[in-house]
Amino acid sequence: MNNTLKIFAALLLGTFVFHSALNYMLGNIEDFETVRLPPKLPKKVVPGNSYPIIKVDATSKDFWTLLDFATGETFNVEEPEQELDKIKQKNWDMGFQRTKIITNGGELKTGAEVGVINLGPVDIASVTSAPPTGYVQMTKSFGKLSNKAISDWYNYRTRTHNIESNKNVYVVKTHSGRFMKMKILNYYCKNEDVDCRSVMCTREEAACLSIAYAFQSEADGKFLPPPSKKVQPSTAKNN
Repeated sequence: MNNTLKIFAALLLGTFVFHSALNYMLGNIEDFETVRLPPKLPKKVVPGNSYPIIKVDATSKDFWTLLDFATGETFNVEEPEQELDKIKQKNWDMGFQRTKIITNGGELKTGAEVGVINLGPVDIASVTSAPPTGYVQMTKSFGKLSNKAISDWYNYRTRTHNIESNKNVYVVKTHSGRFMKMKILNYYCKNEDVDCRSVMCTREEAACLSIAYAFQSEADGKFLPPPSKKVQPSTAKNN
């Protein structure tokens, strides 16, 4: 066998091995996605703020959880546009379904005017008052409802297939016209955000959003400062 045939045979063998490995990975991708990554050295975590925290159950892929921040009450709908009569009778500010977030009003045509401003990853305590203008309402694109000011609230980590909040601060004009500031702290039901940076947190553990928030004072229009004592997270109540 001359050198040309040897080279050709080696290339043919390499191609066969490569395609065999690729086909195996494609056929078993779910197994690869559930393999835990080797742990990294723990990082120091700066303690979070002590604003009230509400935890929203957005685990369903079939229903939206609509939340009224003022009362903490929630209710579920399957398709907001098909259940307009129902949701018009309810007080709510935002709707959650897995990573998706919608707001009350805009092109949903409920009559509400909930709007959002994205201030970026600033210190939530440094935001003392609501901007006078610039609030983005919900729009519809390619048949899907979304609010562009908050739709990109997270990063998807390709290494671990996990969701990590951008930690942006948002100012929200609520359905009642009162202003609120908020920050999405975590996406996971039991794990902390930092725990999912080096290991895979499964989809069954996901979609319980922890949100820090504060309303403006009705006395002076300023956002209420954090309580002197750390507030324990509360779970949204389904009515």
